[in-house]
Amino acid sequence: MPDSGRSNIDPISRDVFQQQLVGIAEEMSMSLRRAAFSSIIWDMYDYACGLFSPDGEMIAQAKTIPAQLGIMSTALEHMFRAIPRESWKPGDVLVCNDPFRGCTHTMDIVLFSPVFFDGRMVAITSTIAHHVDIGGKIPCTEAADNIEIFAEGLILPPLKLVEEGRPNKTIFDIVAANVRDPASCQGDLRAQIAGCRTGERRMAELYARHGREAADGLTRACLDYAETYMRRVIAGMPDGRHEAQVLIEDDVTGDESIRLAVAVTVKGDALEVDFAGSSAQRDNALNCPIASTLSMVHYAVKCIVAPEIAQNEGCNRPVRLAVPARSILNPERPAAVSVRHLTQQAVADVVLKAMAPLAGNRVAAGSHTSFPTFGAGGFDDRAEKRQDGVAPYYIISDIVGAYVQQTREDTRPWGLAGGEAGAPAAIVLNPGRAGERKLASKIIGLPVKQGDVLRFRGAGGGGFGDPATRDPARAAEDEAEGLV
Repeated sequence: MPDSGRSNIDPISRDVFQQQLVGIAEEMSMSLRRAAFSSIIWDMYDYACGLFSPDGEMIAQAKTIPAQLGIMSTALEHMFRAIPRESWKPGDVLVCNDPFRGCTHTMDIVLFSPVFFDGRMVAITSTIAHHVDIGGKIPCTEAADNIEIFAEGLILPPLKLVEEGRPNKTIFDIVAANVRDPASCQGDLRAQIAGCRTGERRMAELYARHGREAADGLTRACLDYAETYMRRVIAGMPDGRHEAQVLIEDDVTGDESIRLAVAVTVKGDALEVDFAGSSAQRDNALNCPIASTLSMVHYAVKCIVAPEIAQNEGCNRPVRLAVPARSILNPERPAAVSVRHLTQQAVADVVLKAMAPLAGNRVAAGSHTSFPTFGAGGFDDRAEKRQDGVAPYYIISDIVGAYVQQTREDTRPWGLAGGEAGAPAAIVLNPGRAGERKLASKIIGLPVKQGDVLRFRGAGGGGFGDPATRDPARAAEDEAEGLV
C-alpha cells in the first residue's frame, strides 16, 4: 500500500489541492462546451476533459459522460509511443482518434497539450469530444453493418495538430475534406483546443502558487490517497470470485446474441476483472475497443467501491483487467467499432451484476442500456434551413439507420433479489396506423417517406425485490400511472 500521507503533506492541503485540480478540469469543460458548434457537445455532453501527470497518470477529470471515463489514459500511452515526450513543446496540441491506438470510435477525437512551468513539463491537459460526422459511408458515420474500420471515416494517427502555437493547416484541411459538415467539425476541434488552453493557463497558475516541488508532491499524494482509499475498501470485502453474464442483440451478422461474461475476483486489497468466455469479435460495428472496455470497468468498479472520492489514476491501480484478444471486448484491427457504445454499456452492466453481492446498499438491478438512436440522410430544401435536435442532423427524406438494444426476453434488463426483468425496448414503424410494423434492433437503410413515424421505446430498468412484498398502495399507484 502506498504512503498516502506523504509525511510532509497534511490531509487538508492534499484534499484542497485535489479539488483545485478538479476545478481546473471543470473550467476546461465549461470552455469547451460554450465554444462548441454541435449540440451533441453543448446539449448532450458527449465529451470529457482531464488533467494528467507528465508520466501519463490521470490526476483529475470533469464530470460529464461516464462512457469517456479513463479513455484518455490509454490514448496518451499510444501518443507517447508515437511522439516521445521529449519532442513535445510549449504550445503544442496533439491529436488522435484511432480506435486501435487507445481511442474509442473514430467520431471521438482526443487532444492533448503539455503544460510547462520553469522550462519543464509539469502536466498534460486533454479533451475528447464526439463529432457529429467524421466521414464514412453514411451521415453521422455510425453504421452497425460495417465490417471494418475503413468504412468508419477519417482515421487520425498520433499527430501534432498545433505546433508551438501554430495550427497545422494541412491537418485541418484534410479533416474538412473528409466530413459532411466541415464548419461544425473544425469549430468543435477549436473548442477542444480552447478547453486544453484553459487547462494550461490554470495549471501554470497553480504551480506558480505552490512551487514546482510542492505541487509535484501534492499530485503524488492525491494519487496515493485514492489508491489507499480504494484498497482499504476492497480489503474489507470477503475474498472470493463472483461471476455474471449478460446478452445483447447482434441482429446484423446473425440472430445469435452476443455474450459478455465476467468474473470479478477479490483477493486481499485488489480486484481482478476477467472477461474470459465473452463472445469473439464479430463482423459488424458492435465490437468494443479495449480502451472503452477498460473505461467502463473502472466506472463500474468505482460505483461500487468508492463513488464518493475524486476520480484519478490512483482509483484504478488496485484493478487488474484481463480481456481475451480478438474478443468482442478487445477486437483486432481492422474490426469495425463505430457502434461500440451499445456493447460498452453492457460492460458496465455485467460488472455491476457480478459485484452485486459486494455492493451493500449500493446494489442495483439491471440498467436501461438500450440506447435508442437514429441517423437520417437526405436533402433539406426548406428556405430557413433549420437543424434542430441533439442527434438527428438532417431532415428525414430518404433513408434511415437506427439501433436499440434489450428488445428480447433474454436481453431485457435483469432483475435482482426476486425482481423481474425490465420491459423490453422496441422500434415501431407507423404505430397505431396502417402498415404498423415492429422492427429489428438494428435498422440499416430503411426507406421512409414524408409522414412516416418511428417510435423508439427504451427498456425499463430491472426490478429490485419481490413485487409481492411492495406496499399495496404504491403498487396500485404505479399501475394507475401505467408503469406496470
